[in-house]
Parts: sequence; C-alpha cells; structure tokens
Amino acid sequence: MQVSVSQVVAILGGKKFLQVGVDNTLDFIRAAEKGFSISVAQRVQQRLDLSNKQFSRLLNLSESTFQRRIKNKTALSSEESEKVIELSTIIAKGLEVFEDEEALKFWLNTPILALGNRKPVEILNSSLGREEVMDILFRIEHGLYS
Repeated sequence: MQVSVSQVVAILGGKKFLQVGVDNTLDFIRAAEKGFSISVAQRVQQRLDLSNKQFSRLLNLSESTFQRRIKNKTALSSEESEKVIELSTIIAKGLEVFEDEEALKFWLNTPILALGNRKPVEILNSSLGREEVMDILFRIEHGLYS
C-alpha cells in the first residue's frame, strides 16, 4: 500500500464503519472479501463529492443498482470493496500531496496534461486509471511535472 493503512482506514470511516479491525494490507484483503457495507462506499463518495451517477460509474455499476443497494443496505461485492479501498488510497495520497480536501477535489476535476487533458476522476473507474492517478500524485509530491 502506498499510503499508511491507518490513513485509508480513517477515510473509510474507521473500525465503526468497517466493522473489523484493519492493521495491515492482509486485513484489508480479508475485509474486502467479506464485502463492505454500502455506508463505507457512501463515505468515500462524499469525500470525493460525487453524485450517485458519478460514483456508481467508478464502481462499474449502473446508477439504479447503486441506488437500490443504498435503499436495501446491500453489501458491496469483494471487487467493489477493493475499488473503494483503492479510491480511499487515492484520497489519502491526494491529501498528503495537496494538504487540503478542496484542493484535491479541484485537481481531480481539472483536465491534466499528463492524462491527455482528461480529468483524473474520469479514469478512476479502471484499475489502470487508478494506478495512473496514483503515479501522477507521486510525481507531483516529488516535484516532477505532471
């Protein structure tokens, strides 16, 4: 994991929301295998300031499926839970880099030259996109042009 586990756990809502203790990456794997509650996903959605339509796209769900899960309080699948962990990791790294949540949200919604003038949020629905956004955050952190 490229940021501390405790930072990611805090973004996910802590033990209260995860309903399990997470002290390392292996604990995240076990927690994701069980599937997070939809409330964990909603916390990340709020941190990113995304609509249901935007966030459901990041999870590769239809908006109606996402809304139905909220209504029925259905747990996420293990794959969806992993995506939520990866998105939380991006938030944690972004907060380290920008030191401000509003600055991070602005950056995520601004076309970036390194992404072919696409907004970072536009590519967070794929594992390659999430990895690329994380790489760009590391480059910014180390003073490399992105």
